[in-house]
Amino acid sequence: MLFLKSVRIILLLLSISSSLASVAQKQKILVVPYTRFQFVSEYQLAELASVNNVSSQEVYTEYTIGLKTALTNYKSEQFEFEMISELDYLTIKKQVKYDIEKFNGRKYNSSNLSILEKEKLTEILAQNNAQFIMFVNWYAIQKNVHTTYTGDNNKRNPFSLHKLDFDVYNSKKEKIIGKGNVKLYCGDFPSATMVEEKCLKASSLTPCYNQLIADLIAELSANK
Repeated sequence: MLFLKSVRIILLLLSISSSLASVAQKQKILVVPYTRFQFVSEYQLAELASVNNVSSQEVYTEYTIGLKTALTNYKSEQFEFEMISELDYLTIKKQVKYDIEKFNGRKYNSSNLSILEKEKLTEILAQNNAQFIMFVNWYAIQKNVHTTYTGDNNKRNPFSLHKLDFDVYNSKKEKIIGKGNVKLYCGDFPSATMVEEKCLKASSLTPCYNQLIADLIAELSANK
């Protein structure tokens, strides 16, 4: 009996140790969201407000909340996301410029940290226990269509396409990822509700970020 209790205790301690090791190994990505000036849409602001049940002034905030929800709720054993605090953002805001640049031969809306002191970036990452910082530099909503099929008939429905430009730096201020026109993937067969809402409801987009996040994590893992 005493032997069995000892075995259970050992197994419990091993389980706790394994869990703590997993948490300790998880790396954090600090996220700087796009600004109001980096949020563009081919749909009228009034229509975005109507679909999201908010005022026109709240549309930008609604979509950034969607970004935050998707990133911070994503389950990964290797990485976690945290939005930058307002204080930290204000610290670096004037030292971050935005340009059209090339990364790995492809143009995209990029962040430029050339005048941001390396020590300042390192300090902010250390204070947040983060190893990377991600800048989302552009969020675009484009008009698109989604075709639904019923028997031999098909219908072209107004729909939307969401694209992001972003880059990621390590604590040495080295850009390790730079991407443009990355599409949110909502599946080949979106729900009838999503089709009816033209894929414009920010709170419904959370699962559409999954492929983007998975690809980002895979690339970060490869760069380790």
